[in-house]
Amino acid sequence: MSASETSAPARAGTATLGLLSCATAILMLDGFDIQVIGFAAPALIADLGIARDDLAPALAASLAGMAIGAAAIGAIGDRWGRRPAVIFSTVLFGAATLLAASADGVISLACWRLLTGIGLGGALPTATALIAEYAPVRWRSQAIGCALVGVPAGGMLGALLAAQIVPAFGWRAIFLVGGLLPAIAAAAMYFALPESPRFLAASRQRVRWTALFSPELRRDTIAASLVFLTNIFVVYAFFNWAPLVMTALGFDLRVAMRGALVFNLAGVAGTLIVAWAIARFGSRASLATAALGAAVALAGMCVVAIADPGARMDKGLVGLMAGMAAAGVTVSAIQVGMYAVAAHIYPLKCRAAGIGWTLGVGRLGGIASSFAGGALLSKSGAAGFFGAIGAVLLITLAAVVCLQRHIPQLPSPSRLSKRGEA
Repeated sequence: MSASETSAPARAGTATLGLLSCATAILMLDGFDIQVIGFAAPALIADLGIARDDLAPALAASLAGMAIGAAAIGAIGDRWGRRPAVIFSTVLFGAATLLAASADGVISLACWRLLTGIGLGGALPTATALIAEYAPVRWRSQAIGCALVGVPAGGMLGALLAAQIVPAFGWRAIFLVGGLLPAIAAAAMYFALPESPRFLAASRQRVRWTALFSPELRRDTIAASLVFLTNIFVVYAFFNWAPLVMTALGFDLRVAMRGALVFNLAGVAGTLIVAWAIARFGSRASLATAALGAAVALAGMCVVAIADPGARMDKGLVGLMAGMAAAGVTVSAIQVGMYAVAAHIYPLKCRAAGIGWTLGVGRLGGIASSFAGGALLSKSGAAGFFGAIGAVLLITLAAVVCLQRHIPQLPSPSRLSKRGEA
């Protein structure tokens, strides 16, 4: 750890809390715009006169854009600063979402969603790096976890707004809201968002991607990329396919959507739990436990799907909802915990690039799950779907164990005081 890394104040002050509020607001808007096309989909499909499958290019375009943005804008953050990279990302995804309201077909919508994805992909790693460098080391994982609660919270906010706006004003209106809010936020951040003091204290130099694969970082770059790849595969498998899996088991759409809500609400709890657990037990034990727990949850859901494929749905429902909750907690814990781990792995000069690279690779898992989930469901049914997702989580577990630079367990304040007295 460099001298600039240890020069931050020991306790969170007003500036840190202000930055955390800004970052949380950014990530709420990020979560809103990630899911805005899902909120608009039923009305959009009807208005454009297309089939559900025809929307796939637009969905894939946003995920591809997120992979590009995570890697490219992460490097910009290391070269020119976290603050301009965050503001640029916010302006980009806001403007592209605003322009998507003018789309007259799938091709134009996909183009705008590609640009939206680039902005969304860039916002996460640069905001994470900024939080990591502004927050005191003792509270770093908690600060990152609290800010990342903004992503699912933004999705929930978007769902509530869409329920009121889309029926009354049409699908284009929710895109207009999703574009105007980031524009307002970017204008406010221009005056309120500070630059990372550690970044300013360090000498600026051009980042070389090869630094991420230097002998001291190569193993962790590969392992962290694999964790993100497999974990985001699982996240998007639930986001995109869980409701269809539930309906395939015989549940009606209302119950299926309730399952998706359980997964997301449990994810918020997982985000907060992992922030505490990493500080208490370190990241290796916390993330390995979460990965194992997620695999066990998926195995349990597989057993329920085999034992109760539709004949006794009242009994199977309890098991599936419990599995959804357990998966939501553990899978979200892995994802949020890995942001903190990635910030810990990489030194200041390539931190945003490192987070962006590993997260960019992870987005490829989201793209793969968009296609693989449907294939698994059609060929193997719900039980095969849950079983395959559980197997992927075992790869996540192995990659977590292979990581070398985990966040260590921090000593408690009482231990620190005893050392001082000694």
